[in-house]
Amino acid sequence: MRLRTLLTAATLLALLLGGGLGCHGPSADASGRYPVDTTTIAPGQQLENAPGWYRDAVVYHIWVKAFADGVYQDGIGDLPGIQSKLDYLQSLGVNALWLSPIFECGYKGDNMHGYDTTDYYAVNDRFGTRADLKSLIDAVHARGMRILFDFVPNHTSTLHPWFTNSATRDTWYLWQPAPPAGWGYPWGGGTSTDVWKPGASGCFYTAFGVTSLADLNWYNPAVQTELRKVEVYWLDRGFDGMRVDAVRYLCESGPGQGADQPDTHVQLQAFRSLMDEYDTGDLHPHPGGDPAKHSSKAMIAEAWTNDASGVAPYYGNGANEFHMCLDFSAPWAIYNTISKGDATQVTSLWDYEQRTYPAGYQTATFDSNHDNLISRPGTQYGGDRAEVILAEALNLLSPGTPILYYGNEVGMAGQSGSDINLRQPMDWSQAALQATQPDSILSWCRYLIQARKAYPSLRGGYATLATDAGTGKALAYLRSAGTERVLVVANLTTAPLTFTVTGLAAQGVPAGGPVQAVLGDLQGGSTVSGDTCTIASLPPHGLRVLYLAGSGFQGTIHGDLH
Repeated sequence: MRLRTLLTAATLLALLLGGGLGCHGPSADASGRYPVDTTTIAPGQQLENAPGWYRDAVVYHIWVKAFADGVYQDGIGDLPGIQSKLDYLQSLGVNALWLSPIFECGYKGDNMHGYDTTDYYAVNDRFGTRADLKSLIDAVHARGMRILFDFVPNHTSTLHPWFTNSATRDTWYLWQPAPPAGWGYPWGGGTSTDVWKPGASGCFYTAFGVTSLADLNWYNPAVQTELRKVEVYWLDRGFDGMRVDAVRYLCESGPGQGADQPDTHVQLQAFRSLMDEYDTGDLHPHPGGDPAKHSSKAMIAEAWTNDASGVAPYYGNGANEFHMCLDFSAPWAIYNTISKGDATQVTSLWDYEQRTYPAGYQTATFDSNHDNLISRPGTQYGGDRAEVILAEALNLLSPGTPILYYGNEVGMAGQSGSDINLRQPMDWSQAALQATQPDSILSWCRYLIQARKAYPSLRGGYATLATDAGTGKALAYLRSAGTERVLVVANLTTAPLTFTVTGLAAQGVPAGGPVQAVLGDLQGGSTVSGDTCTIASLPPHGLRVLYLAGSGFQGTIHGDLH
């Protein structure tokens, strides 16, 4: 079964929002089957070199199947559908797109996810063609935006030719005559029979315990060579980087040693080394053509741990592994801050990362995604608009690079527990409605992104500040860049709150200077008095962003949430 067909009304609204659905690829034939893709994709357009672009990015995470149907009119989102929504995405303010897996996969039922790759070089036929992909990449770049693909190097589908062909099956995957003793899931729990499954050559290893997935043997040089070739192939064709799936499990060296192995880091550093060649322009010839030189790329790690300390190794020395790591601690830290009225839930995480991660690190923060980590904010906060907006603010104004999961900007519902609940069709009717409402979740996401893009300090340094209201009632932190200082404050209570922020002098805020509102109203507290600033009558679960020092104030974007 496929995802439900979008309602006619929603489709009409999508036309208004996105400039039409458009058919850029071949239509399905009369029998309803999807045609074979006979197009090719040559090395493509590269954006000019911009080292560190990912630090200034706001990334929009698209679950391709659920976003917008633009090619077959079958209720399945696709690449032309994404292209038809670039006006919407640019108006939102995001400047980088991360696509869920788009390559050919084994399972194409109701919850098609794409992490079961059957061909790393072919576009999933439900999503269009290679020509559609080239068109999308070029259209994204024409707007000065960037685009990343989802790379799955740990495992393939058992339907992949590498697994079905005995010439590669026996050495490209991990085999034992019978389930060896002492094994279990690499994140803990389980037994040997959970991860070793019967197959044509004995029992094969599958870290996720799924018979349709088989882990690649990363101790085989041929596997290493081929997956690096995949990386280069798609970077050459214009992708600006990649999110790398399940990086903790690449290499496994024995029972209890299925995650976070030293050999894994060797392989990840090789991925990074190839990526760095695009920065320097010192490129060796690649199959298919020589890509444009000096085109910066970035890679994001899915190093999913429940402890922020487990992420640190995936930055390497800060310059030789991942540019960014997904911050799986952030969604619950944000939720606990709001639901428990405890600012330290999030500030202690940000302080820990700043204190312990290597120089050069950059977290990739988010408040929900496609996995069963947490419900979408629209559900997690019980539909409370102010709390959802505050959650989005703590994501979009965090010290990291924010990732916005499609639909969260309109408060879409999605209950964790069954991941298909988190992968439902984009609610374009809500997007159309909220675009007309100045205090909607969508409008506030636009304001927050506008502020982040306009003020370098909101992409710069971070410092937690104290308040006389206590961490149970108020949140305060300072962002800085050069001489610019911007204060972010939030009310964690259900009543209006007046409080004083302290510790400004130590962060380079001059005494006696004016306070100017980037977001929110000024109701008293119009100057910095010595070391302090008073925040007056901040609404329940309200947020203000205040300009305290610098010469780049650009005016108030919007007042308090009403």
